[in-house]
Amino acid sequence: MSSLHVAFEYLQTRLREVKNVKSLRVLDEGALIVNIAQPSFHEDIAIYLLAGELSVGFIKKMLNANTQRDMHTLFIPAFDLITEDGVTAWMSDALRLLLHAYSGKVYAYRLDGAHPVIIPVYISKTGRISTGEAVNLADLSGDYATFDNKYLLGVRKVATFTAQAHYTHHEVPAPAAFHPLQQFYDLLGVSVTASASEIKRAYRRKALHYHPDSNPSPDATAKMQQLNDAYHRIMEQLKTY
Repeated sequence: MSSLHVAFEYLQTRLREVKNVKSLRVLDEGALIVNIAQPSFHEDIAIYLLAGELSVGFIKKMLNANTQRDMHTLFIPAFDLITEDGVTAWMSDALRLLLHAYSGKVYAYRLDGAHPVIIPVYISKTGRISTGEAVNLADLSGDYATFDNKYLLGVRKVATFTAQAHYTHHEVPAPAAFHPLQQFYDLLGVSVTASASEIKRAYRRKALHYHPDSNPSPDATAKMQQLNDAYHRIMEQLKTY
C-alpha cells in the first residue's frame, strides 16, 4: 500500500471525526473537498495530497479555479517531494509558489513508522528545513494569499491549520482628531478602531471584488495595488500596539 493511500485514508477518517466538518466529498485518490462550519459562515476547502511531482501548472490551475468557485485550496505534498535528506529542500519554482501561498511554510505528509502525520515544514532562504509538530486537523480553516509574481497576480483563497482561537485581536486607540493612516482605513472601509480580524475581513472582501481575474474594469489592477498597500501599512502599524 502506497504512502499516499495510507495518508489519504488517514486524512478522510480523521476529518470525518472533526466536529465542525459538515461534509466530505472525495474527488479522486488524494483529492477531496470538505465543508467546514465557522461561527458565522461555512467554507469549502479543496485538499490535494501530492505524491508524483510538484507542478507549477497544477498549483496555479487549482488556485485559480478554486478561488473562482469560492473554495479555499490546500496542497499537502509528500515530504520526500520537498527534500531527499530531510535537511535541505529542493527549491523548485513550484515549491517557492507553495511557500508564498502558505507564508513561508508548506504542509507535508509522511509516515512515522506505519502512522501517517501531516507536519508544517519551514524552509529558510538558504533552503534549510525545520519541521513542526503534527497538525491538529480540527484547526483547518480558510485563509487568503496575495501574489505578485510571474505565475499569479492578486488574491487567492488558500487554507491553513490555524485555530480561530489562536488569532490575536489588536485594537488601535481612537484618534483625537485625524489618524495618520486615515486614508488607508477609508480605502478598506473600516474604522480606525477596527480590530486586526475586522481589517483582514474587509481587505478580503475588497480584494476579491477588485481581483483582475474576475473584475474586467481597466482600473482593477491599480485598485488592487492600492488595497494591498493600505492593508500592509495598517497591519504593520498594528504590530506596534
